[in-house]
Amino acid sequence: MIGEYQALLVYLVVALLVALSMSFASERLGPRAPGGLKRETYESGIVPEAPVRYFSVRFYRVAMLFMIFDVAVMALYPWATSLRDLGRSGFWHALPFLAVVAVTFGYLWKRGGFQWH
Repeated sequence: MIGEYQALLVYLVVALLVALSMSFASERLGPRAPGGLKRETYESGIVPEAPVRYFSVRFYRVAMLFMIFDVAVMALYPWATSLRDLGRSGFWHALPFLAVVAVTFGYLWKRGGFQWH
């Protein structure tokens, strides 16, 4: 049985080594102190005339939560369209996923995770 997973283990070890070696090389070979030009805002080759406007952290939080629940709904769509063919077994197998999504949504709603202000 170990022989069946040997290729997967080699793949994971090689992937880990590549990631670690790239991180190490980037740390050692990268620039130490970027100059003033590197710190300037750059977008599409045009130097901005107005001061840079930053978004609130709340905006990013709501955007990330939207993406998470959007992916969950996209995962549920194929299940919902073929539920009649799957029968009771398909319903009971998807129920834990539905419960996790519902509990997480309820928790975030109660904590005010979807509030803009």
